[in-house]
Amino acid sequence: MRTKCILCGTKQKLTQLYPATVTKQEIKADVFSARRQPDTLHYRIVKCNRCGMIFSSPIWAPNVIAKFYRLATCTYAPQIPYAAETYWQLFDTYRDKGVNQPRVLEIGCGTGFFLETLRQKGIKDVWGVEPGVAMVDQAPEWLRRRIKLGMFHKGMFTGGRFDVVVSWHTLDHLVDPVMVVKEVKRLLKPGGLVVVVVHDTEGISIKLWGEKSPIFDIEHVYLFNKQTLRELFMRHKFNVLNLGEVTNSYPPTYWLRMSGLPAWLKKAGQVAVRWLNLDRLSVPLKAGNISLVARKPG
Repeated sequence: MRTKCILCGTKQKLTQLYPATVTKQEIKADVFSARRQPDTLHYRIVKCNRCGMIFSSPIWAPNVIAKFYRLATCTYAPQIPYAAETYWQLFDTYRDKGVNQPRVLEIGCGTGFFLETLRQKGIKDVWGVEPGVAMVDQAPEWLRRRIKLGMFHKGMFTGGRFDVVVSWHTLDHLVDPVMVVKEVKRLLKPGGLVVVVVHDTEGISIKLWGEKSPIFDIEHVYLFNKQTLRELFMRHKFNVLNLGEVTNSYPPTYWLRMSGLPAWLKKAGQVAVRWLNLDRLSVPLKAGNISLVARKPG
């Protein structure tokens, strides 16, 4: 199916950035697993010259995409502690400390590692949505019954139910971000917060690696910069409280693996890092991610 610019619609003015590098026959379930080593598999990538939105078009039908996500597996277990700390800091900075037990929903919760982090911090009323069967199976037993299995869609929860909705690197995977933003607004209580992290099409990853950036990936449908992300939420009457770059901290071998360097150089670098016993380091970088915090009017 062909997609269109979610900001400009029929007024879009498109330029092709990169032709498609993949066919459906080449895809296996592991390709729809997060944080895998970049493999340059992506749909045709276009840019709307009116607003700057970058997106994939055409893409496979939503039911085909949902099938691949159902079969996805967790390939990022070593990175979970690092990601959990980054996301907790974002969450804790902006949540309303006056709400003793906020009800939290995570869209695209994977194995539930962030919701487990919230529980460890004393926040117990947590819920998730996740399409990957194997991912949910890896969640703690207490959490599995609080995760709705499937792609996020309208009507999964009653309206006005949540104090906070979070989405870590999920909005850029979804076929209809406009529906997602509308539904998040419906699900939030008046004054509730949404916290989102997405890739940045003006970040250092693309500036360094171009098409070899892991941002250009078969999983990603819509890709944002600060301006387009802000506009999407403001159009739906959210008050944007913060919009900024995310500092992620990971070991050097992870940064090498996700870079656009040639495979042989990645491998040599990873061997050197391990030989020098440097892989216990946590290296903070602004690697091309942006966060948005917005409030539903109260």
